[in-house]
Amino acid sequence: MIKGEKIRFDIHNILYSIYKFNKTLNNKDIQKIINNHKKEDISFLNNVTLNSMRFHLHSSKIINRYIKNKIKDKEKILLLSAITQIVFLNFKEYAVINCSVEIAKKLKIYHGLINATLKNISKDKEKLKKLDIEFDDLPMWFKDKSKSLTDSQKKNFLKNFNQEPSIHIVFKDEQKLKIFEETLIRTSEISGFLKERKNVVEIKSYEQGNWWVQDFSSFFPLQNLKVKEKNKKFLDTCAAPGGKSFQILSKKYNLTLNDKSKTRIQILKSNLIRLNFSAKILNKDFTNFEEKNKYDFVIIDAPCSAVGTIRKNPEIFFKRKSPDFNVLENLQEKMLDKASNLLNIDGLIIYMVCSFLEYETEDQINKFLLKNSNFEIFGFDLLNKNNKYSSLINNNFMKTLPDTLLNYNIDGYFAAFIKKIK
Repeated sequence: MIKGEKIRFDIHNILYSIYKFNKTLNNKDIQKIINNHKKEDISFLNNVTLNSMRFHLHSSKIINRYIKNKIKDKEKILLLSAITQIVFLNFKEYAVINCSVEIAKKLKIYHGLINATLKNISKDKEKLKKLDIEFDDLPMWFKDKSKSLTDSQKKNFLKNFNQEPSIHIVFKDEQKLKIFEETLIRTSEISGFLKERKNVVEIKSYEQGNWWVQDFSSFFPLQNLKVKEKNKKFLDTCAAPGGKSFQILSKKYNLTLNDKSKTRIQILKSNLIRLNFSAKILNKDFTNFEEKNKYDFVIIDAPCSAVGTIRKNPEIFFKRKSPDFNVLENLQEKMLDKASNLLNIDGLIIYMVCSFLEYETEDQINKFLLKNSNFEIFGFDLLNKNNKYSSLINNNFMKTLPDTLLNYNIDGYFAAFIKKIK
């Protein structure tokens, strides 16, 4: 087996599993493949796998320029990965082509086609780097659900959706930020973007538990929540892996954490140990919660299409299947209904999704308010009147597309505060 062939063969199998069988990168079988490699090889594997999905729309257009006949799925996946490496990652062409041809032989697909196509693409790679994606090239389900986007928003999305995410770090307090050893572009007194991208577990202070990684868009809503009384009871309904919970715990509020997934609960517990936080943890389906215990704040980070995290999770567009919006809509409604029954008068539901599609953002809140006359929208006031973030707020909702802030990348996100008034 030639150098680099095995790892590229594993990359092919991972991409094929995601594309064909709707798996995610977190799938245990895929993680097993990844963890079988040496530490230095995992970086290569992740780089190629993620970027093959980020650029698969570009690569698909390139394939259509050079191959007019319909090709098999395995041929397509092998070409997508190779094109990404040659055109968008600037890897050495001969190494990529040689490995791809050998993999084609093992897969019993037409290796002559792979060889000739990749050689032709290599000759034109500088021109192909400039290839643009149009909104019409995006998946049909996404175009259908994003009809409310303006032309400007569509253009902005196309510019940003396939970029690598930035690393945003949140600290327990201002003092912990001040002693941080890396350079930050500050977003608040307790947060900032890591100026130079690196593996965060290799930062010396990681094990000290002074900070955690949390996208700015996810951090922003709770950062602007003003709560004076420390005796208020919080419930985080889908807490793992913990970013929003850590924000609450760092302010010493009374918080109960819940998550339906046992696997995600283990990740949450591990993060709590590193950060030296302790809290009551439940492992229940929130929609089946008993209603005897009441809360002043219920945080719903609801399951959704997750399209706002497309840069972290490029498989969203890469998979053949669309998100099941009927299931997600029903679950979001059930979670809002359950939260309304668990809330004290004058309490707040904080509804959040890592999406910007109206279907699971404004539409969900408006439907809830139509059904529940005892609730109203609660004003989204900026902490310390920080007007540089005012563009993130519209009609008392916080909403972003995958975008840039201070020249760093942030996720698409939605948040609304709704208050129980009687």
